[in-house]
Amino acid sequence: MQDSTETSASSRRGAAWAAGLAAAGVLVATVALARDVFDWRAGSGTPAATSPAAGAGPANPSPAGPESVGPETGTPPPTNAPGSVRLDTLAVEAGAANLVKLPRQLAGQPQYDRPIVIGCPSNSGADKQRDVTFRLHRRYLDLTSTVRPFFPSPDERAGVVHVYAQVATRQTDGTITRVTRGQQFDARMDTPRDLVADVEGADELTLRVQCQYPGGSVVFTAAAVSAG
Repeated sequence: MQDSTETSASSRRGAAWAAGLAAAGVLVATVALARDVFDWRAGSGTPAATSPAAGAGPANPSPAGPESVGPETGTPPPTNAPGSVRLDTLAVEAGAANLVKLPRQLAGQPQYDRPIVIGCPSNSGADKQRDVTFRLHRRYLDLTSTVRPFFPSPDERAGVVHVYAQVATRQTDGTITRVTRGQQFDARMDTPRDLVADVEGADELTLRVQCQYPGGSVVFTAAAVSAG
C-alpha cells in the first residue's frame, strides 16, 4: 500500500515538472516571436542613425559661426607685390654711415614699419647730398617705395627733399655705367611721394637724397624690389 502511494506522488511530481517545462517552452517561443515581429517592423521604417567613421567629418557641416577660425591670428597682411624683396634685406655696398635711426616721433606708427632712413646732409662745403648703395646682382626688375621726409623743427616742416634712384651696371670691359632711373623732387612731410625706378640689369642701386634743411631725415617706407 505504501509503494502504491509513493508511485502516485512520483507520478504527480513528474506531471507537474513536464507541465512546467511546457509552459517555459511556450514563454520562450512567445518572446522569440515578439522579437522577430518587432525587428521586422523596425526594419521597415527609416534606418537608425549611425555614428560616422573615425576621422570622417559631418555629412552636412553647418556654416561657420562667429567663432570660426580664419587665417592665422597675428599674420600681417602683405604690403608688397608677390615675389618682391624688401630693400632692407639686401647688402649695403656703400654709404652705411649715412643710414640713421627712425626719429622717435615716428616710432610705432604702422606706415613706418621696417623703414630705410637716410640722414639729410649739412648743406655746407661738399656735403650737399647723401648716398646709400645696395647690391642687386642683376636679380631685380623694379624699385618701389614711398618717400617721407621728416624735419624736427616746426619752422622747417614745409621743407622739400629731392630723391634720386641711380643704378650702376658693370660693363664687360670693367667700366661702370651709372644712370638715374627714378627721381622725386617735391616730397614734404605733409605730402609723401611714391618713388618708382626700373632697376633691371643693374648691379647696384644708389638712393641719393638732398634736403632743403639740414638736421632732417628722409624715410623710405615699403621699399622693395621685384624679383626678376
